[in-house]
Amino acid sequence: MNEQWRLFAAIELPEPVRERIGEEIERLRRLGWRAKWVNPEGSHLTVKFYGSVALQAVGQLRKALRAGVSDLPPFTLETAGAGVFPHLGRPRVLWLGVGGEVEALARLQRRVEELSLELGFSTEERPYHPHLTLARFRPEDLSSLRGLERQVARLATLPSLPIPVRALTLYRSELRPTGAVYTLVDTFALETGR
Repeated sequence: MNEQWRLFAAIELPEPVRERIGEEIERLRRLGWRAKWVNPEGSHLTVKFYGSVALQAVGQLRKALRAGVSDLPPFTLETAGAGVFPHLGRPRVLWLGVGGEVEALARLQRRVEELSLELGFSTEERPYHPHLTLARFRPEDLSSLRGLERQVARLATLPSLPIPVRALTLYRSELRPTGAVYTLVDTFALETGR
């Protein structure tokens, strides 16, 4: 049997950031917004989505990520701004933005992409746009999003919260009717080689 795991590499979020995500989701729900809301406890900052990976390849991926990020120094990001994809006229995803040491994040993301390509994984075609997803909107949800522009502007002015980045985490994502369930596969510390 050729078992497949749905995998992604991400940065774990500290509790204050997950709490903010939960609070803001509750605030928007109280406004009557309909959406597919994220589970704040499972919130993360995605660095690379792998999709289905053969179980026998997971060990090689873990080894490559461990060696590949160990010389990168830790850094600090922060929550900053908000927006929707693709745009306010056709919202599909509501997100909080990321600021702080974004060049260090870009180096980490590029390194992960390079390592992944060497292992035969495809690279992401779209430019990397780091964000923390709050909700995904279906076409039938759009009529409930009263005050969308005002709420995005309010979210964008929330005080920033720090996101210390000391490691990269590999997660398994299992899709269930109640939503995705994330299981930690491995954690790769930054700057372990020094």
